[in-house]
Amino acid sequence: MYQVNLSNQARKGLKKRDQKFQDKVLKSLRLLEVDPFLGEKMGGEFHGSYRIKVPPVRIIYTPDFKNKIILIEAIGHRGDIYK
Repeated sequence: MYQVNLSNQARKGLKKRDQKFQDKVLKSLRLLEVDPFLGEKMGGEFHGSYRIKVPPVRIIYTPDFKNKIILIEAIGHRGDIYK
């Protein structure tokens, strides 16, 4: 199992969501503990990161396979998360 850590930016993004989306995001984070390849690989400036879509929210994370840690970089609305 992997350990999931949230950055400060991700914590703030999670708190901004209403309870309905918080529950969906937390469910996805629990799934990440078991399967770090759940998301899609990203390219460009986000090379090495993955994303999970929980419409309309996106979760961007970077796995550290050696130490079995997943760092959640950001959680936010799809229109704002990539800026």
